Amino acid sequence: MLRHGFATAIVRGWAPSNAVRLRRRTDDPPVRTGSYRADKEVASPIATMARIHHHTSVGAAGKKLLWGLLLVSFILLAAWLFWLYRSVDADLDMVAQPEPFRIIVMDPLCRRPAGDSPGDTARRDYAPLGTFLTTRLGRPVEFIYTDDLPSHQGSADLIIGKASVVSLAAAEANEVIRPIARLTDREGRTDVCGLFVVRRNDPAKTIADLADHKILFGPACEEERHSAALAALAACGVAPVPPLQTVPDCNDALLAVAKGDADVAVISSYALPLVDRHDPQGTGTLRVAGRTASLPFITAFATARISTAMEQRIVDALLTVRTSPQVLEALDSTEGFVGLHDKPPAEELPPPPAPPAPLPVTEWTDWRGPDRASLSPDIPTSLPATVKLLWKRGLTGPGHSGIAATATHVIVADKSEQNDQDLWRCLDAETGKELWTIAYGTPTEMEFTNTPRATGVIHGGFAYLLGAYGDLHCVAMHTHQILWRRNVAMDFGAELPPWGLCSTPLIVDDALIVNPGAEDASLVALGLYTGEVIWKTPGEPAAPASLILGTFGGVRQIVGYDAGSLGGWDPNTGERFWKLLPGKQGDYNVATPVNVNGRLLVATKNNGTRLYEFREGGRKKPVLVAENLDLAPDISTPVVIGPLVFGCSAGLVCLDLDDGLKTLYRAEDDEAFKDYAALIAGNDHVLAAAVQGELVLLMASREGFSPVSRLRVFKDTEVWSHPALVGDRLYIRSIKEVCCILLNGS
Repeated sequence: MLRHGFATAIVRGWAPSNAVRLRRRTDDPPVRTGSYRADKEVASPIATMARIHHHTSVGAAGKKLLWGLLLVSFILLAAWLFWLYRSVDADLDMVAQPEPFRIIVMDPLCRRPAGDSPGDTARRDYAPLGTFLTTRLGRPVEFIYTDDLPSHQGSADLIIGKASVVSLAAAEANEVIRPIARLTDREGRTDVCGLFVVRRNDPAKTIADLADHKILFGPACEEERHSAALAALAACGVAPVPPLQTVPDCNDALLAVAKGDADVAVISSYALPLVDRHDPQGTGTLRVAGRTASLPFITAFATARISTAMEQRIVDALLTVRTSPQVLEALDSTEGFVGLHDKPPAEELPPPPAPPAPLPVTEWTDWRGPDRASLSPDIPTSLPATVKLLWKRGLTGPGHSGIAATATHVIVADKSEQNDQDLWRCLDAETGKELWTIAYGTPTEMEFTNTPRATGVIHGGFAYLLGAYGDLHCVAMHTHQILWRRNVAMDFGAELPPWGLCSTPLIVDDALIVNPGAEDASLVALGLYTGEVIWKTPGEPAAPASLILGTFGGVRQIVGYDAGSLGGWDPNTGERFWKLLPGKQGDYNVATPVNVNGRLLVATKNNGTRLYEFREGGRKKPVLVAENLDLAPDISTPVVIGPLVFGCSAGLVCLDLDDGLKTLYRAEDDEAFKDYAALIAGNDHVLAAAVQGELVLLMASREGFSPVSRLRVFKDTEVWSHPALVGDRLYIRSIKEVCCILLNGS
């Protein structure tokens, strides 16, 4: 009965359709619960047995189905409980285990756990520092030992390594870092320098004696072996023998000198013990002939992942390393980490030899002077009543390029009398006497004469000279030896604009940026000391305007024009960040952009003066916040002093930066500002060098045109060249003369 009842329940509860089909197949009347007997007659025995067999079979299938459903439900429940357990356990692990504090180590003296230390000088073990910082910071410390920072971009909290190498790698990876501490060595020092190593029998006694020596430098990222070494040579009037040769490993460079394959090896001061390795008998096979200036060595940099509060905790922890003898021994350090402003012990190595000329107090070594801003604190408050000449000398041809000057040298461009040669003259700043001249042949036809347009650039003891036809020379200032030369128009397949190449080359770190305007080389970065291509970027033909370097929207970038647009470029790669097209076409794009505290001021003939802000970061297009059509210069670049903008556009125009570039006044009747004037501002004054050969000094006033004094320098000639102001000396040229004027009148 139990089995029969259960089977009946299965049939009625789980398979009603079967019961219906059973009644229809046998044509039976409705069946009563618990009975198989018909209302009017009893079924035959065979039919009854068939019904019982069928119900029994259906009951067994239902039981299997039920158990299957129960089993599946149990499995699903168990899986859910297991997932819930793992989730809770993971959450508990997150609470119990804080995120690791990751440190990238790029120290050349680091002894790596895997045994793949980068050099023979590895002696530092950073593992004890990790244990020390884990206790101090309350977070487990993980080390990443690498020389490839870009591949780990954004993954570390702290970077420890050579300052120059880390800074360059971070710039290439667009990693925002800030130095917070420096590691002392076994003598307590925090700096490094480059050492010039020669053979014992070499006659050179100092760096000044290394002329005509084959010198092996380090890669550009190792500043003490590269740019600092070149600067030390330039300070002594020594130009390296081209081509510049670099050897990454100090030991390989020393080996080359010991074998006689080279004359000088520039090594890092921490690699000095390697010198003895090449002199096992102690006979002094190699010796040090000089050293570079000192530079920061192992530095700890915080990344953008670190908050200000956390940074202070890290600094405090690093500064207490000095309390742990075990960590100090592992790091081969006497004082551990010190603050950035802590002074190292007195220098024990002999100082570098003095340069042949005194260092200038002020310089004008670039187009529009320092930062290309045409600003100087030496602008006088009045001009002498008559011209006070220190010297004057004649020139053989016209000139458009600006003058570059230091306290000892003056660079001025000239042309041969037949107009078939560019002449770059280096003059003595005191006497005007010619020290040397670089000459090379040029074609004779070009619009507005074929004279150079770009200003000579003086940097690190070298002059970079670009002619209108693309001839580019790097010349040692003190010896006039040509370090390297190339023609940037021909080398990159650029078509010369009607006015030739006008933009002054821009120095960015160890690169010289030129804009030949070729299809695949609109901008090109060349090595300062080799002329070799570092990068090139495609784009449009060149504009006459010079480029500037600045930080806009928090991003360091090159800003300037090509023939059709304004843009910003990555100084490390040449990648173009943004591009702005003008509202009206047809501008020549001659005037140089001006950096106004992170905002960008530009001025052109057809679109007037515009002020842009970088509201979405430096990689996005800037936003136009103000414009003015009254100041629309053809070729003259405005100057900004305080909240005032002064420019030359059919008269002197003054705009107010703080009031949407509102025009404050314009002096239309003054002949000095009719065509073009070079403007230099400072000391609440503006000094203008007019085309007619007159100097005009005016107050930087918002109330109205306020000339203070005037001085006629040249007569019956024109002045298109931008002057150079060094102290109270103004170096200025006309078509056929260049002179030095004493602005204080003495």
